[in-house]
Amino acid sequence: MNSKKEKSRVESRAKEEKPTSYGGKYGSDAWKKDSKWKPAFITAGERKPTVLSNKEDEDSNIEQSEEKGNLPPTEPAPDIFDDLDSSILSSESDINSPPPSVSLSQTVYTKACNKLGLVPSTYFFKHLTEVALVMPHHGIGPRGAKAVAIALVPNQTIKTLDLSSNAIGSEGLSHILDMLSGNTSIKELNISGNGLLSAGAKMLKEELSCHRSLTSLDISANGFNEKDADEIADLLIDNSTLRHLAVGHNTFSEGGGAAFGKALEENSSLQSLDLRWNHLRQTGAVSICWGLYSNNTLKSLNLSWNGFGMEGCHEMGKVLMRNRGLTELDLTANRVGLDAFRQLLRGIVRNRKLRTIRIGINPITTDGATAILRAVCASDSNLTEIDMTDVSVDNDFVSLLHEVQKQRQMKVTYGNLLRHDEIRRGNASWVLDSDDPVAILFEYMKQKNLRLIDLLHNLDKDNSETLSRDELQIGLSNNDIPLSSRSLDILMKRLDTNNDGHITFEELAAKHKDYVRRATRLRVQADESLSHYKSFDKLEQIREAVKLKIALSVTIRPNATNK
Repeated sequence: MNSKKEKSRVESRAKEEKPTSYGGKYGSDAWKKDSKWKPAFITAGERKPTVLSNKEDEDSNIEQSEEKGNLPPTEPAPDIFDDLDSSILSSESDINSPPPSVSLSQTVYTKACNKLGLVPSTYFFKHLTEVALVMPHHGIGPRGAKAVAIALVPNQTIKTLDLSSNAIGSEGLSHILDMLSGNTSIKELNISGNGLLSAGAKMLKEELSCHRSLTSLDISANGFNEKDADEIADLLIDNSTLRHLAVGHNTFSEGGGAAFGKALEENSSLQSLDLRWNHLRQTGAVSICWGLYSNNTLKSLNLSWNGFGMEGCHEMGKVLMRNRGLTELDLTANRVGLDAFRQLLRGIVRNRKLRTIRIGINPITTDGATAILRAVCASDSNLTEIDMTDVSVDNDFVSLLHEVQKQRQMKVTYGNLLRHDEIRRGNASWVLDSDDPVAILFEYMKQKNLRLIDLLHNLDKDNSETLSRDELQIGLSNNDIPLSSRSLDILMKRLDTNNDGHITFEELAAKHKDYVRRATRLRVQADESLSHYKSFDKLEQIREAVKLKIALSVTIRPNATNK
């Protein structure tokens, strides 16, 4: 009799321990909902989606989860949990009552590594309970990425995941993307330097275009080419939650620049874009600028180590006059010479939002470094940081910088200090020597907010309602706008149209009207074509010199004006 009872108890216990049957197509997160379920490992064979076959058991388990305050996720189970092997955890207590010091993710990771034949990463295991998991250069490979992905599906702690330079390839990427479909806690993902190549670019576009959790993505240095740029650009167009995207150190070239230009035009959510070292030149550089015309949400743009040169700087200068979003622009190492930099400077000084400009490792020379200080000081620019790393400067620049920093807070980084004062004229005062003294006179009037009649009265010391050469010389010198004798002669010749030795109000008014028309024409032509820029640039240099004289009341070197 006792043997029959013992046999009955054994059979009853066997029935209770019989594993739950799974089958079907996805379903609703059954792998987490059933309290009888034991986390499992994906075998390397063909994917076979699994779900609970018993709907009533599923509903019952949801109610049990709610009573415990542990609501199941609303998304379908990720593909990475297909082909589950129920032996990853040996008993029900591993889920319901894990050791106090070991999280569910850690337990799942250990069992997954055991099934894969991998040695678990102590570093990964230890940091699974932290907010940021940063593990670059750990060599986890595709199979290691699989184990990592399995462990991260139930994890709700990690917000930042850095798997850069781990050789996971496109195969490992597929596991990470599967994991992201079930994990909504990870907001920042760095998978740079993993050799994702074209296959990876396609996966990213397909899986992340509609993803609504990630806000930061770094996919730099993954061997993407010009054609892959279309995939990444489409991702940028379709995804509305990404705030930061880094795709540097690839080879997008001119075609890639065109793709990203279009993406910037349509995207209205991205705040930071890193396109450094991508061979963006000529039409590619210009296309990036075109995309910024209608984009006012991008705050930071890194274009360093490309080839913007003359074409890119010309267009970027025009963009900065209109763009009201950018606060940080990096054009380090972009083959920007002095002439190209002056085109860029037009936009920099007219932009009220820009706070940081990086223009180092470019041949802008000492004159370029001095020009940006003068322009910023004499304008309403709100720049607080100028990085000119590796740009050599002279003592005149340093003196000017000290004067500027007395008036406003500004961090300026520059290269070596050139010591060649002996070839200059010591501390002698310089006068403005220009072939266009008419521009100097009328820019002075504009900066002082004077009417023509006010200008005449300020310079007319004998109250004759006319101006002689001596009155012009003394009056301008007293206002810190000294002209050389040559420039005074040119000024008298151009203003005194009847050659009587005196300038009347009518003559002054006629020349002022001509000057305004000429300045407007030069500006329009410069915007339309690079071939017309040189003449406009000369006028801009004169304006900078006059503004600086008035703003700082310091002596200006002659090469600040057009000789």
